[in-house]
Order: sequence, then structure tokens, then C-alpha cells
Amino acid sequence: MQPAASTDSSTTGSPAHAPAGVSLPTVEELLDDAPANDDVAHMRSRLPQAAVPPNIMLQAAVTRLVEQKEQVDQLARNGLLAGLLPSEWSTSPGNELRGFVASVVPFASDSARGETVAARVPLKFLLGHSQRWGKHDVAEPKSLAAYLGSDDRSVPGSPDLAEVMLLSPLGLAWAHTGRGRVGFLRAMGAETLAARVTALPYPAAEQLALYLADCDGTTQVWCVLDKRRLRALSVPSLTLPLLSAYGVGAPEPWPSNWPEPAEVGAELARLRSGKSIVEVDLVKLVDKIGRERAGEAWSGASLMQLHTWVPRWRFFLTSFIGLPAALLLIAALALPGRIEAAAVAAALGFAGGAIAALAAPWIYARRKHLS
Repeated sequence: MQPAASTDSSTTGSPAHAPAGVSLPTVEELLDDAPANDDVAHMRSRLPQAAVPPNIMLQAAVTRLVEQKEQVDQLARNGLLAGLLPSEWSTSPGNELRGFVASVVPFASDSARGETVAARVPLKFLLGHSQRWGKHDVAEPKSLAAYLGSDDRSVPGSPDLAEVMLLSPLGLAWAHTGRGRVGFLRAMGAETLAARVTALPYPAAEQLALYLADCDGTTQVWCVLDKRRLRALSVPSLTLPLLSAYGVGAPEPWPSNWPEPAEVGAELARLRSGKSIVEVDLVKLVDKIGRERAGEAWSGASLMQLHTWVPRWRFFLTSFIGLPAALLLIAALALPGRIEAAAVAAALGFAGGAIAALAAPWIYARRKHLS
């Protein structure tokens, strides 16, 4: 990273030599030798501030979530939460913050993006990732804070560009690039972060519903979008206050006319293999359950319709070859003058028995086992 300003001796002259209305920092300030002050918090900027909904309750819930994430980062950095965090928060190194957002804010996605503008994002609404470094890991924190807090960090192509994703309906943002600086600037007293801000959509509160379901002896909280797409909440204590402030109703009992919780839980477990965030399509699940139940019904069938059977070759050789051969031998001994007729009769009997055994629907099997 480059320093916030040049430490060349030309900047140490008398303020009378500076342009009117401009206050240049001293070398001591840049080198962190001066006493702490609130210059970082009141840094001048020409950028507009990112817009957030004017809902005070929602703002409070977002601020609380940001504070909780900061506390989680500090505990995780100290090794106090080893093995206790949800797996989706750490299964993708480098994308831990994205995994956190996806698990805590159901159906939040950056696949559909809106306009991107340069703006300053209030740090109290911005999620970061502070597990790697912080204020005490920097030799000259004030100069670094001035550099990272500069408007230049929002200019495309500039060094150490910051990029932020903003869920506009919620007023919740997370750092896409430069996520490590969020906690650092907050610790330095900064109030905003300059970044390229991309607006993201989020479902309306009326499209979301929360349900309580008893699955495998534990009570789970599921969020359903448009009465079809279901996601399980891995940390309801973080999600519910946010969605409640957004206008989503309190969790209700799982509807009795929907698939059984055990069936939904089994589908979640099946889809979870190798994935951090899983989603169940309830309409497709109902169709799948219907087909499985139909497949359990018994039906008359032939061996040629089965796709799960394996021949017992010893029985086959004994019954379909050995038995006709024995009959042919008996016929030859009993009717020595009519051996040709006996052979033809044995061959016809063998062929008819084989065809009947294979093609005639003389057995019962489940429909799911039929081809």
C-alpha cells in the first residue's frame, strides 16, 4: 500500500505556503507521532453516502448484526470458537464473509446486480471480516487509516480498491473487496468507507415466511420464499431479529398440508453433501414424494420388466438345460424308435418354458423396480 500522503520535506513548510482553504497534514501526523484525534472520523469527502431505508428499527437490527459479526471475528481470531462456527462460514477460504451472509440472510445473492456507483458506506451497516488483522497489527495505523479511508479507494483501477455489495431493501452491506479493512477503520473511529457500491435486490417481506419444524427430535427454523423455495436457518438468533425488523412475520408451525418435516429434512441432508448453502424446491419435492409412493405399489410383472434381478446360473443350467436333457434321455430309453419326436418335444418344451418364465407376468414386484 502507498502512504496517505508524501512525506517529502515540501509538506512540512509553513501553512502560509499552502493553497487557501487546504490544511495539509504534518509529517508527525502521517507517522502517527501526534496525539490521537478524530481526523479519521471526520475525514472530508466529495462522495455521496450510500442510501439505506429510513426504517429506524431495521437500521438498529442491521447495526446489531454488524456488531455481532465483529464480536464473532474477534473471538474466532483468538481461537475461542474453534469448531463451533457453522461449517458454511469457513468452507470456502476467501469467501467466508459471503458464506456468512448467505447463511444469515436467506436468499441474499449477488447474482442479480443493479447499478454500481462510487459512494461512502456507513461502517455501522457494513459487514467485514476482521479475523486476520486489526489495528494492533499495523505499525502506523493512522496513516494507513487515512490511506484506506480516502475517496481514491473508490476509483476504478486505483490501488487497494474497495468494493461493497449493498442489499438496498435491507440497508445491509458487506465488503466484497477490502473486507479486512472494515474492522480496522471502525476501530480507528472512521464512520464511513469509500468504495464502489453495487446495489442488490432482496425479496419483499411479504414473499418470505418463517416456520418451526420438528425434525429428527430438534426444532429447526425454515425460511420459505414464495411458498416454494425453502432454506434452513443455521443461526436463527442472528437471522430472526433482522427479518422481524424487515417486516417478516414470526415463525409459525409447519403446515400440515405440506410435505412432512422428516421428508424435508431428508432432502436437505441429501442436498447438503458437498454444498454450504442448500435449498429445497417444495413443488419438486412433492412431485418426487408422489413418484416414490407410486413406486412402492405392487404390480404384476414378468422377469423381462425387472431391472434389479440377477440370474441364478446354477438353477438356470439345472432347470432349463439339465431337465430337458434328462427328459430327452428318458424318452430315448422308453421310445427307442421315436428319438426324433422325443427330441423335438423336449426342445419345444424347453422353448415354451423359457418364454413363459421370462415374459409371462407370473410374479409381483414394486413399480419402482420395473423398467
